[in-house]
Amino acid sequence: MEKVKNSAIKKVTKRFSDFSKEEEWLQSMLSEGWILKSYDSEDVDDCQYTFEHSQSENLQSIIYKIDFQNFNKKEEFDEYKEIFQDSGWTILSKTKWYSKHIFYRTSTNAQVDIFSDQESYKEREKRKMTSLLLYTGLALIGFIIFIFLWIIFEYAYFGVSGLFLLYISIKYSIDYISHRKALKSLF
Repeated sequence: MEKVKNSAIKKVTKRFSDFSKEEEWLQSMLSEGWILKSYDSEDVDDCQYTFEHSQSENLQSIIYKIDFQNFNKKEEFDEYKEIFQDSGWTILSKTKWYSKHIFYRTSTNAQVDIFSDQESYKEREKRKMTSLLLYTGLALIGFIIFIFLWIIFEYAYFGVSGLFLLYISIKYSIDYISHRKALKSLF
């Protein structure tokens, strides 16, 4: 879904289950003159990307890359940011609460990457899969609880809530399968 507030700002709501495809899409938006300025976390719903239109000549030298990392402490996130900033990358994540971190940098080498080896790609996919399994499990537990409450108290609210959580668990399961396929393709 695309929303264009004015000719200089564009908001796009989208969900990806493959980091490489998301990076390619960000590059395609860039080739159309749209620079990613911010994005919302997609842990619960689809991600909303905010782009700004630019006529700059340097657009073709910008490269986007994505990592998936959870942080328990602000200091860990700050250290993570610092490592990438020292390597010339700019992070667009707002806080440590984001799991998906989008980076960009200007480079004439289109092959520049945030990862130095294949193992790092595998670890990123494993982190995402672990997160998806956790969300799937929590949604299924919630589904079971709400269905039992619906059976006991016969309130439609419980049944509807349970079905919604079942839908969420199916959605996360599909994402899990997609990331599992991506992980297998790295071997």
